[in-house]
Amino acid sequence: HRVIIGWIRNMDIQKIIRLLIIGGIFVLIIVTPFYISGALFFPYITGKGFIFRIVVEIIFALWLILAMVDKNYRPKSSPVLWSAIAVLSVLVLSTIFGVNPYRSFWSNFERMEGLISHLHLFAYFLVLASVFKTPGEWRRFFYVVSASGVAMALYGYLQAFGLTAISLQSGIRIDGTFGNASYMAVFMLLNVFIAAYLFFTEERRMLKNIFGLLAILEIPAVFLTATRGAILGFLGGVVLIAVLFSFLAKDRRIRWASISVVASVFVLIVVFLFAQNTDFIAQNYVFQRFRNLDFSERTVQSRLSIWSMSFEGFKERPILGWGIENYNQVFNKYYKPELWQQEQWFDRSHNVVFDWLIIGGILGLLAYLSFYWASLYVLWKKYFFNKSQENLIPAAVFTGLLAAYFFYNLFVFDNLISYILFFSILAFVHFLSVGQIGVLHNAGQHPKIAPAKSFASALIVFGLVFALYFLNVKPLLANTWLIQALKDASFQGQNVDLVLSDFEKVFSYRTFGTGEAREQLISYVNAVVRTGTAPSLKDKAVKLSLSEFESQTKESPDDARGHIFLSAVYSHLGQNEKALSAAKRALELSPKKQSILFLVADYLLSVGDNRGAYEAVKHAYDLDTTNGHAAINAAVVALITGRQTEAEKVLIDHFGSIIVPNQQLVTAFARTGRYDVARDIWLEIIKDEPQNAQHHVNLAATYLQIGERQKSIKELERAIELNPSFKEQGGEFLINEIKAGRNPLTR
Repeated sequence: HRVIIGWIRNMDIQKIIRLLIIGGIFVLIIVTPFYISGALFFPYITGKGFIFRIVVEIIFALWLILAMVDKNYRPKSSPVLWSAIAVLSVLVLSTIFGVNPYRSFWSNFERMEGLISHLHLFAYFLVLASVFKTPGEWRRFFYVVSASGVAMALYGYLQAFGLTAISLQSGIRIDGTFGNASYMAVFMLLNVFIAAYLFFTEERRMLKNIFGLLAILEIPAVFLTATRGAILGFLGGVVLIAVLFSFLAKDRRIRWASISVVASVFVLIVVFLFAQNTDFIAQNYVFQRFRNLDFSERTVQSRLSIWSMSFEGFKERPILGWGIENYNQVFNKYYKPELWQQEQWFDRSHNVVFDWLIIGGILGLLAYLSFYWASLYVLWKKYFFNKSQENLIPAAVFTGLLAAYFFYNLFVFDNLISYILFFSILAFVHFLSVGQIGVLHNAGQHPKIAPAKSFASALIVFGLVFALYFLNVKPLLANTWLIQALKDASFQGQNVDLVLSDFEKVFSYRTFGTGEAREQLISYVNAVVRTGTAPSLKDKAVKLSLSEFESQTKESPDDARGHIFLSAVYSHLGQNEKALSAAKRALELSPKKQSILFLVADYLLSVGDNRGAYEAVKHAYDLDTTNGHAAINAAVVALITGRQTEAEKVLIDHFGSIIVPNQQLVTAFARTGRYDVARDIWLEIIKDEPQNAQHHVNLAATYLQIGERQKSIKELERAIELNPSFKEQGGEFLINEIKAGRNPLTR
């Protein structure tokens, strides 16, 4: 330890701080993409988010002290820096004047974005742009980035070969440690171009070969994610680079190689088009996604619908938009009924242009696009000032990277890790703009820190401690208690007091995770209400959920989702009028969402408004007559409200017959005395599920209602064959009762 103490004494404190900052930056690059925490809610997202925030806060505080002591570490003006300031300024304004400032600032556990993350990204950009001052330092930084990329690619290959699990969400598409194939795709996409940049600029042959191999190694990983936007973006970026080289490179060999690349990509596309109907293409999950790509595909249609809704939202708030993380309100308000087959709660438009129009209006979009304009201006100004190969390489490669990245984002959306890489590249372009400036003071010189600066440093440290606790520790504690609540709900769900106590601890922290915890609570309460739990415990659970969702709807009065959950709580309490009122409020906020119309119809039936219930379900069906679920609901409500003619018309119009294998319809026809139809429906259901013993029991009951006693006995015997234990559970007794002339199944 004496050696270490002596070394520290001999070192300049500024160098120590600088080394700590660089170490923190490398932790972000190496650790963040790979971190998955099974102890946190949304394990693929929240762990990465908290690591990023904590490390950035630490290195930003250290950088503030460093910049205060040495002006060489203060940011220098550049077009990219001003773009970053413009983006952050618009986001601050859109948060303040948006529809839900709290959500805009904090986001939630699922996304971990919000203004708070953009503040951290800006801080990360400032630190990176101010600390790395030489080409050599930037090369070492990109070495670490590239090492991270190739490690992720190798992990993806382990998934592809079945040696490591892929998340359930991604299916067979590799997703690395992201839990989402699209997130993996953009990470690998950016890394391919970074490896290519290192390959083109490396002077040492061995390293040049290594980075060439890394780029080649990472390319298949992009394809194995089967993310079409990333793959097409990659091909487009490569072609763009090749075209630029073919026109601007002075070396004839480079020009011909570039032309060959363009020709090769063109040939590959032509070959694919001619071979798309072969077994090889049809059996490959990557090629399948391109083979099935056309405007009639459900994913494409849903994207077009969502973009149309986004445009309507933009027209309502065109200047500063709705604020970050408020797309859900746009989605609900302008919901298009044809989206009934899709996810019902989109929080992104899946298009970078529309996302920024919603986030920050036209000002937000222009500010975001200025990142690209500023970067291209810096890159190409440097080249045209001195038309050398040295300046052409970064200009061409990063132009291709930016084009590929932007194209990818036209169909998906950013995540934390892609933002980290994007802001890293922006910081590098900023460096290219300002050049190598600032000279570190000589070793051995130890500038004195003035008392005022010492006081300011102390304030920075205090601010860091404050930020670490309130921005990270509190939400981390809330997150871990939420996981504990979910574990206890799964394994000790009958211990209602324990589970509710866990949830109350989550709520006590009052963090941005409260909303998600409330939704998990209502799922637990729904389960408790359906079980044989003691009435006093049920009442306690429902009252806690009532308190929380009343608060939720006060905090976010224009979010339909909260009102839907509140209606469920009122329903559990038997307060059907209040449940109906909450559901109607949700419908006001999302007037064309069929699922809300179905909910309103249920509550209208519960309060005896049969006509209103039928009108609600009929309206849901009329919004989009391709919706089979809406057709069933319309027919069921029509039947139970005495509108048999209307019910049969809906079924015939949609299905071509009133015999539709659906258990809701069986019950509805039976309630109207149409046991002959109920029988025929059960026969259709059994065709689809012949091994289900309960279906045969239900059919036996229906036969008994229409006097076909022998057929009823036959179905009960078939049920016993399928489930022998049913014989002792009452099957034999039922058969004997029917043989004796009684009707045990109709009581």
